[in-house]
Amino acid sequence: MLSNRLLEISKMVEKNKVVFDVGSDHAQLPCFLLKEGIVDKAYAGDIAEGPLNSAKKNIDKLHLEGKVIPVLSDGLNNAPDDVKQVIISGMGYYTIEHILDNCDIDKYDCFIIQSNTDNDLLRKYISDHGYTIMDENIIYDGFYYQIIKFNSLKHEAYTDLEIKYGPILLERRDKVFLEYLEKQVYKLNDIYVKSGNSEILSTINEIKNILY
Repeated sequence: MLSNRLLEISKMVEKNKVVFDVGSDHAQLPCFLLKEGIVDKAYAGDIAEGPLNSAKKNIDKLHLEGKVIPVLSDGLNNAPDDVKQVIISGMGYYTIEHILDNCDIDKYDCFIIQSNTDNDLLRKYISDHGYTIMDENIIYDGFYYQIIKFNSLKHEAYTDLEIKYGPILLERRDKVFLEYLEKQVYKLNDIYVKSGNSEILSTINEIKNILY
């Protein structure tokens, strides 16, 4: 069974387009996508032989040989030419940035990214390159995870507020997003009481303006 985090990522995958899962580990997500009929073919990529062997065992166990294909690859360096969409999840922002900097983003229809850190920096990267955020979501799975889907179609720069909190998340204002912001205010209030830092107070007021 997939974690809520991976399940949410799977909802952003486009049907019938070959997918490459970077750092796929046990190939859980590509196998799920095949089993659910979301895609007909997927690649489970990893930089190390150990995780790739785990992926192969899982693929064999589920009888998905030839449909989920393990690939030894540093990021997208060895991604086959038929890949149309890319998933990068469970990594820190700077690792993700390195992967993006070392691939031809224009080759792919979309990227679905779940960064463990610095989602604002990821959005800034997208904004600075003139790319388009197609979709976003936030879920709680023991931790708040943000998932950002983008493509290389040209878009005007996002505002500072959109970069910080997400243009689509700000527009939707769903329950989990508002809950996340409320918890941010609670944490920041505690820091402000101890530090008296005016920048912290400014961020608190900024979030309150979004909430109320």
